[in-house]
Order: sequence, then structure tokens, then C-alpha cells
Amino acid sequence: MSVGVLLGLVGLLLAIGGGVAAFFVIGPDNTVTSGEQHLVSKGLAFASPPEMLDRHGPILHVQARTSSGKPVFVGVGRDFDVASYLKETAHTSLVQVTYPIALVTQEVEGAAGVPKPLAAPDGLDWWVVKSAGAGSQAIRWPIADGPYDVVVMSADGKTPPDVQVRLGIEVPHAFVVALGILAAGLLILALGILLIVLRRRPATPAPVVQVTPPAPSAPPSPWGGTAQRVVAGTVVLGLLTGCSAVPQPDTVTTLTRPAISNEAALAVVKRYNEVSTAAGRARNSVQIGQVESGDLLRQTRAGYIIGREFKLAIPKPLTYDKPTFAVPEYGGYPMRFVATAGPNVGLWQRETAGSPWLQTYGTTLVKSAKLPDLKGLRPATAADAKNLKVAPQAAVEALTKYLTAEGKSPHGASFAVLPQFAEGFKTLARWRQEYHKGAAGSVRSLGRSYSLASPPTAFVTSTGEAVVLATINNQYDLVVGPNRYFYWDGGAETAFSPKEAHYESTLTSTRLHDVVLVVPRKGNDKIKILAFGSQLVSAGGY
Repeated sequence: MSVGVLLGLVGLLLAIGGGVAAFFVIGPDNTVTSGEQHLVSKGLAFASPPEMLDRHGPILHVQARTSSGKPVFVGVGRDFDVASYLKETAHTSLVQVTYPIALVTQEVEGAAGVPKPLAAPDGLDWWVVKSAGAGSQAIRWPIADGPYDVVVMSADGKTPPDVQVRLGIEVPHAFVVALGILAAGLLILALGILLIVLRRRPATPAPVVQVTPPAPSAPPSPWGGTAQRVVAGTVVLGLLTGCSAVPQPDTVTTLTRPAISNEAALAVVKRYNEVSTAAGRARNSVQIGQVESGDLLRQTRAGYIIGREFKLAIPKPLTYDKPTFAVPEYGGYPMRFVATAGPNVGLWQRETAGSPWLQTYGTTLVKSAKLPDLKGLRPATAADAKNLKVAPQAAVEALTKYLTAEGKSPHGASFAVLPQFAEGFKTLARWRQEYHKGAAGSVRSLGRSYSLASPPTAFVTSTGEAVVLATINNQYDLVVGPNRYFYWDGGAETAFSPKEAHYESTLTSTRLHDVVLVVPRKGNDKIKILAFGSQLVSAGGY
């Protein structure tokens, strides 16, 4: 095969490929698009796995509309957010895209087994990009490095989606590159034709000259000389003009993000202030459940019970005016952030990506106590324990042992203890003495035992200290002597156990204490106790 023919074939192929790519596949907008795909899910959403977006650089276009005209949602989220959001409900996974952009789907059962209603997606603050509403909704997103998912669903989060979806991938400069390949192909084709024509032109006979035959050598390669240089030049041209159009493989395997933006945190705390104030005025135990959970909710509801029983004045709620936020980064759930306002310290938690932010902890620092700088706060890990005086949970457990032993414990040496502890120990000792003198034999034993009410939450500051927020359970037990009975005769305990309730075995009550500890780095510094709130939550006996 002559060089001219070879170049002509190469040029023809390049020209056809470049022309088809430029005018039939890509177009002037640099975008490869699919026609509308009709998708129906038995679950509540369509979601792509991160493997479908394993290259970054191109721009993703997603357009969707519901077949019924109802509002639709389209969004992109980090994989750990989307996985948490859809974990409990049935949905449809987009498992494969085949050329020319046809979708292959697979039904996924959620942990709940049936489609469990989801929080309306547009109200969630963790989407990277989103669009929601009636009619056609579209997003345009430069695909970032890392595991991300695309989600298409009904905007209400409750209706199985029946949607028309159009996908597109925009590759920057792809149209220009295709035109370049077309032009290069035409040039190579023209050069090939020129060489063919020149080869067929009759040559003028040259005079015969006797020469010595050259030494035998290998036959010339059809890829040598001009052809080799032209082809090599074309490859280089393609690399130089098209390198920016080649999507790069992802290198990031895990993602993290701040738990919440300052703007969103401000809205969460503002709503908390409003709802908790309104619930406090009415002592509405159901309403307060909209913004609180866990041990904090238990304490608040107990306070309402006591207030209603004794017709107490409505106390000023613990609110957060002009709050300052400490927002750690997370790569999974639950997520938390801290808000402070003066001496008030609150902890908010989102259990899953579809859950609301609820306050799970709130207390007021003791007088003159001051938190360390919370800038750069991050969740404590097991590895942090080697740099701290003691691991965060171990610090709280040591405090419970010290309190249970009424100060007679070596654990007390680790703490800068509060004066109120000694006063409490003295009161308990006085009660024992009074029962012993006034009614000998009526009481077998009397004491308090302290334990963790729930796992503590610990953070590490930029200086390496640990800030520990914990709730401690304080169980009071008075064991009744033989042939005797006891009852609660007064105080807040009668809100839970009326005087008519008599107990022949044990008289009990439970208080919860909200504690703030600052655990220093290894050294001689003591663990600081910055708060020790108290709330009676139950009383009775058996």
C-alpha cells in the first residue's frame, strides 16, 4: 500500500470521526445528551451510585419532569448524605448508563422494607446542587472529585416518582477538539491525495549511470518518512488540543463537610428559641418534642410536670440569643454542632440526613467558668486518648465513682472539684445521722449512686484539649427497715409520687446532671468541671 493511500485512509477516518462527533454527537454546546428516558420507581427516589460518577471534570446536566405535572426534585449530594437519607426506604438505583445514554435501573429495598415517607428533599441543607418545583427542573454541576450521587424524586418525598429524565455530559472544549480532528483529517486526506497524484505523473527518463550496488538493507517501512511524521504530528495535535477534554479518574475516596452552615445553624437555634419559649409558657410536653430529644427532653418534661403540680411561675427558658457556633466536620451520621450564648451551652444533633436538628444537651456554666476557644473543634477519636490526661468517657466515669463514694475516692485527685460536691456529701451524711437518731432501725441504708445516663459527646479543640458534654444519672435510694414504710412527704418529688403512695421496700428518686468537663493534654493539670446542672426527673419507690 502506497504512502498516499495510507494517508488518505487515515485522513478520511479522522474527518468522518471528527465530523460525526462535532455535528451529530456533541454539538456547539459541548454536550452529549440523551433523549428523554421514562422512569418509574416502586420506591420513593432514583439515585445513582458513586461509581457512575467516578471521573471528574465534565459538567453534568440533569433535567426532569413528572409525567403528571406534579413538583419534582433533582439534586446532587455527597454519597454519605444520600445513603443516610435513603437508607430506611425503598428506592431505585441507576446502576448503568449505556450508549447513547440509556439508563439501566435496579430496585433497592430499604431497611424498613416498604417505602417509608422521606423528609421533603428541598428543605434539607446538605445538597451540593438542587432544583425543585412544578414543571421541568434542571441542574448543571461540574462533576467534582469524590463519591457523589444524583437523586431524582417527587418533591414531597412521599410519592413514588414517575418521571421523564434527560441526561447530558458537557465536556469543555469538546466541540473545538472535534472540529480540530475534522480539520486535521481533511488536511491528511488532502496530503494523501496529493501524494497519489504525484506518484502517478510520468517521470522524465534520466541518463543511465553505472554505479556500485549498495549493500543490502531492510525494506523501507510504510510508516517511515513523511507518513510517520504526519501521523505523529496528528497524535501530538490531538493530545495538545484535547487533553482538557479528557475526564480525570477520581482520586478522593471519602468526603467530609461541616455539619451545618452558620446561616442554617442560626435558623435552627432561632426556631428552638421560639418553640421552647412557646412550649414553656403552656408547659406543652408534645410541642417541646419538636425541638428537643434524649435526656434534655426528659428533663424539660419533668420540669413541666413539677411546674403544673405546684402552679409555679413560668421560668425563663434557656435560650440562645446572639449565639456563637462551633461546627465540626463529619463524613457520616449522626452530626452535631455546639452553640454558646453567654454562659449557656447547647448541643444539637441530626441523627440521619433526613432528620431534623434537635437539641440533645443544654446547660449553664458555673459562675466564672469559661470554655476554651472552640475554633477548629472536631469530634474526638480513640486515637486522641493517648494525648489526653484521660480518655473522655473514662473522665466522666471517674467523676461518677468519685461522687458515688461521696468524695472518698482517689479519682477526686484528677478533678478541680466544685464546692457544691462537698455540701452534697455533708447533707447526705446528716440525713443518715438524723434517721439513725430519730428512728433507729427504720432505715437500712441511704445513699446515692451515679452513672452515665447516655454516652458522652467529646470534641477536641485546636489546642488539643477535650471538651466533654455528658449527662449523669443520680439515683437516690432509701432502703426501708423491717415493718416500716416510707413516702414522699414534700418537695418536688411529690409531683411524681403523691403522699398517699407508701413504699415498704425502697424510696427512690432520680436526678439528671448536665456536666461539662475540660480534659487537658497529658501533664499535671486537673480536669475542669465547668457545669453541673441538676433536674429531678422521677420519684417513687417499691
